Amino acid sequence: MSQHLSASPGSHQRTTGGSRALDERPSPAPAQQPVSRTLFDDDVRMPYRWLRYASSPEVAEHFATENAHTDVHLSRLAPRIEELQRVAIADVPAPGPAVPTLLDGWWYLDRTDLPGGATLSRVRDGDGVRGASGMPEIIPGQLLEGEELLLEDCADLLGVALSPDHRLLARAEAGHGGCRLIVTELATGDVVDESLHSAGPDLVFSADSRALLHTRLDDLGRHHQVRCHVLGTDPSQDALLLEEPDHWAELTLTRSRDGSSLLLRSASPAGSEVWSVDLRDPAAAPRSLTGHLEDDRILIEHAGDRLLVLTEEGGARRSVLWEAPLDLAGGLRAGVPLLSVEDGEHIEAVEAFASFVALQMRSGGLPQVRLVPRRADGSLDVLAVRVVAGRGPLEAVRLEQNPDWGQRSLRVRVDSMLTPPTLLEHDLDAGTDRVLHRADVPGVDLAELDRFVEHRLWATAADGTRIPISLLARHDVAADGTAPLVLHGEGAFGVSLDPELRAESLALVAQGVVLAIAHVRGGGEMGPAWHARGSRLRRPDSIADFVTCADHLVATGWAAPDRVAAHGVGSGGLLVGAAANLAPLRFRAVVAGLPLADPLEVLLRPDLMLTLEEWAEWGDPAADDAVYLCLRGISPAENVRETVYPSVFAWTALEGADAPSAGAAIWVAQLRDRVTSDLAERPVLLRAVPTTADSAQARAEAMAWLLDQLGAATLGG
Repeated sequence: MSQHLSASPGSHQRTTGGSRALDERPSPAPAQQPVSRTLFDDDVRMPYRWLRYASSPEVAEHFATENAHTDVHLSRLAPRIEELQRVAIADVPAPGPAVPTLLDGWWYLDRTDLPGGATLSRVRDGDGVRGASGMPEIIPGQLLEGEELLLEDCADLLGVALSPDHRLLARAEAGHGGCRLIVTELATGDVVDESLHSAGPDLVFSADSRALLHTRLDDLGRHHQVRCHVLGTDPSQDALLLEEPDHWAELTLTRSRDGSSLLLRSASPAGSEVWSVDLRDPAAAPRSLTGHLEDDRILIEHAGDRLLVLTEEGGARRSVLWEAPLDLAGGLRAGVPLLSVEDGEHIEAVEAFASFVALQMRSGGLPQVRLVPRRADGSLDVLAVRVVAGRGPLEAVRLEQNPDWGQRSLRVRVDSMLTPPTLLEHDLDAGTDRVLHRADVPGVDLAELDRFVEHRLWATAADGTRIPISLLARHDVAADGTAPLVLHGEGAFGVSLDPELRAESLALVAQGVVLAIAHVRGGGEMGPAWHARGSRLRRPDSIADFVTCADHLVATGWAAPDRVAAHGVGSGGLLVGAAANLAPLRFRAVVAGLPLADPLEVLLRPDLMLTLEEWAEWGDPAADDAVYLCLRGISPAENVRETVYPSVFAWTALEGADAPSAGAAIWVAQLRDRVTSDLAERPVLLRAVPTTADSAQARAEAMAWLLDQLGAATLGG
């Protein structure tokens, strides 16, 4: 069904009825130039669509006016904004812990402390190399004795692979139309081969180190072929192992940890398939293990003497781990499951080693790692499963690099809202953990962390679903119903807002504000079923979950009823804007960064081609009336009510934004048109920064403004 657009008569300049800014001037009032959108018998008046013409001088003038208006409102908060901007600039995700990795008698090191930036190096193992920790002890800025620099500049590096004999290094460098592949001799640095272009970053050597298997990209940047290139030969002679004609499908490569095989996987909404390649005969035709499957919910891990198959069953998408023989061909055969999970759990990945299997899980809304020992015959002892680390209420545990097939220890990374990125090594024989590295977090004094506490809470939705909440507070803030609270959420694309230590969070909490994260349906915290239960036509459940979490935090005393703020960025901006429409009296203030505040106007643009991920997340509102009506019902800009609303601070970027800046401007204009609040007491502000790279300014302003709105600006630290 086509859209019908028509201009409405009587376009006029809107005036503000009695609202006043701090300097007694009214809020910006963009001209109304109404058009109508008619789709599926729904006729909607759109007075501010003209704000979408980003190149128009009138639009540029409007954003300049909005910025000037916001400047006036924020002027008295300048000292606090300057202080918080320093925090926001420092508040970059902490780099992952970097410690040496042992493989086949070599310690490999990713270093960022040497002149010139990130480097890759190695040193031979030996008694003279290991320090008291059992590993080489790195002195910042200095090379170890015998350390070889393999790559001195990793800035454009997208992928790297070592040959099985540790003689060659293949690297994938970013280039036009794909990656440029370069193979060098490690001992001399001589280039062995640099003939491959338009490749993907996934690289695997053959067992004899003479050939390199890689993906190739098509004109759309899709990994559509797998080729085998014999080093030093003309690429036109390369063996084409596999080609995927489905334009929705992507090919991925995974080398088995024992080095014997390569697994190829094709996945798309139409289905999936997995093939195996013997790396001793890399040019031979791949063998299909699964045949074509009708869904994409299968993973296969090569476990040396058998295959481990991870599937998802039923509408609940319950993870089930199976076992299959190495000679599997043409289709999976039903067998007895080795392991299945409980409700609210999910297995994300399986990694096999000679004597154990590691499972990357989600449990209780958090990443978790479990170990399954292998018996002498290679079978899995599923009755001896144990959890690695994760002893705190919000500890997120993730597998780190563990390349050695025969290793008897496992490295994991641990994070929480009060735990800096920490690399642990779990000893399988002793059952103990030791800290290999604890990273510094910019802007955070680790000695001050005992001033704060973190908790896991659970809210219950109207349909009985339990929703996890992560909470951070100052140690002396009691749950007595008096504290200001900021509730953050996202709930889209299966994104998991896993706990991490952030300077920005601590700066807020240090003022006596309680910070909570609502892990609503639509995110990935409880697995793919959790995502499905909040996407497409079930998006309203995600929004209701957010309000439920706010209500729960008030009911349990963590927040004063009149001091609750909502905060979201991107899809989270849609979440908090829709939550304000659903329950405007629940929130005192709303901050929405880069908000998808006008989703239908974005998704219905005739010049917009949805990505596969966007199509799966939102559906197609131009072709599906149910999708259209669902998005129509939750759009922040199209559902503003004539009642008292929270204060609103929206910020966006004029260039490079994930959501077009017009959506924020249109939403703000609609709020000022319809809400009955006194805009002097509950202002509606818009900040437009030049690009997303300038977001630190907007984030600092938003935080200072929130503290002021919640009456927390003068609380002690």
